[in-house]
Amino acid sequence: MTTRINTFYDVANAYTKYKKELDFYKGENTPTYIGNCDSFKNQHIADVREDSNLICNSVMKYLNDLIGKNESYKDEGCKYLFNWLHVDVLKRKTTIENTLILYRELYKRFNEEGLNILSNYTNKINENTSDKLVKLIHIYDTFDQFEKEFQTTRNTEKCSNDCISLFTSYLHECRTGYDDDFCNELKNFRAKHNFFIKNYLSCDGEKYLLPDVENSDIVGMVTIPFILILVTIFILPLLYKFTPFGPWFRHKMGKKEIIWDNINKETHIFSNTYKHGGNNSKNLNYNIVYNPS
Repeated sequence: MTTRINTFYDVANAYTKYKKELDFYKGENTPTYIGNCDSFKNQHIADVREDSNLICNSVMKYLNDLIGKNESYKDEGCKYLFNWLHVDVLKRKTTIENTLILYRELYKRFNEEGLNILSNYTNKINENTSDKLVKLIHIYDTFDQFEKEFQTTRNTEKCSNDCISLFTSYLHECRTGYDDDFCNELKNFRAKHNFFIKNYLSCDGEKYLLPDVENSDIVGMVTIPFILILVTIFILPLLYKFTPFGPWFRHKMGKKEIIWDNINKETHIFSNTYKHGGNNSKNLNYNIVYNPS
């Protein structure tokens, strides 16, 4: 399998450990002394029949635990928290924007003392990155379920899975957008998926493999002109020097130079003649005879 590319969305491939922590804190009944959750209310949490106070406490414990982790863990942990709120708590029943508001409200309660310990990490989450993060975690989770099913059944002939349709839809977003990290994470996922299909399943045919992330048409549009330029640079001097093309080209160019020289001379003569004619016309005296009435 190819070497993994580091991206903004690395957590998508390692989300399970953060999910376990949040699920664990949600299932705990021990009180917390981080932040003020007693008065916390959120309509979107209420709409999915979750306990706002419980969710708040779970997040406070989770964020408090992140403080003692390394930089990478803090970064990925804060990113995954958004996904957990949107998918596990709110069940995707509200918009990314509303989940982002909830995410920031909860962090504001955690950061009541203004220490901003995790602010550098939480501030990386915005509408664009959070939406793509949710999509990437979803496709990795879908693949994990497919892989677990294989480990249980050992059915090597089940080749189709939902990852193919998800990947295709995300691929269009990658090719029409400007997020290199999103595209690179799709490359990472493609490598993982195709490695599993090729090495563990009896699946023949390209239809079971995910396509290249790069658009072959775009690559061709960039590559072909570049090749033509290189060919012109290296081939043209050889043609000029070692084939009849050189003398023919010089002959043609010589004729054009003679023609242009003649045109320039004629233009110069005409211009001078016009100037002299104009000056003489100014010096003419006209005698006009009037008939007496």
